[in-house]
Amino acid sequence: MQNKFTNIAIFICLFLLIPLPTHASYPQPIDDYINDWAEVISDADFDIIREKLKNLEQRTGIEAVVVTVNSIYNYDTPARSIEDFATGLFNDWGIGHKKENNGVLILVVVKDRMVRIELGKGYGHYYDSKMRDVHDTYMIPYFKTGDYSRGIYEGVNALILQITEKVSWFSYYKWHILFGVLFVVFLLAGINFLRKGKKGWGWVLIAAAGFMLILLIRLFLTANKSSSGFGGGSSFGGGSTGSW
Repeated sequence: MQNKFTNIAIFICLFLLIPLPTHASYPQPIDDYINDWAEVISDADFDIIREKLKNLEQRTGIEAVVVTVNSIYNYDTPARSIEDFATGLFNDWGIGHKKENNGVLILVVVKDRMVRIELGKGYGHYYDSKMRDVHDTYMIPYFKTGDYSRGIYEGVNALILQITEKVSWFSYYKWHILFGVLFVVFLLAGINFLRKGKKGWGWVLIAAAGFMLILLIRLFLTANKSSSGFGGGSSFGGGSTGSW
């Protein structure tokens, strides 16, 4: 009987020594567009970069975020490489919209001297080489001289050009122009019918003009609205890594 209780006691002690699974301690975002924990981005560049990333989301719906840290090993995560850390951070935050999976993470690890551009699942591996060109050509040359702020600034500019299509002014505002023209046409036609005594058609056309005006206002409001937080996107590890 004594041996039985002894065995049970040993089993309980061994069980208590088994480490329980813990949540990976990735840093949590304090901003939707830039989280400069390594403090390498100048104040002037910070404002410009943030505005560029905000405009990117407003125009295209693409959520892109810049993150700088001193070392990935400063955080209690299972990651053993910058690739693992970037994918884990990307998925932990849910960068990008869940439906399109079009998020982008630019991760600069200063003391480890590495940069990773992590892409959402929606991009596929077609963009991996494009991201390699971004960090090799526009970022790392500045990182080698210690100018991280300029390298991140140039990298963001190049990244935006790579993941967005060039859109003409007319193409971007085509719906605004259409609804604006229809508003004027319906309004003038409605006034003209009212003057001729055809009140039925006149009020119908004026109501149609009002509807066009509502659509036009909604277009402008939507164009100037940015989301708060991330949209639940995920990554399967696509992107590219560079070092210096």
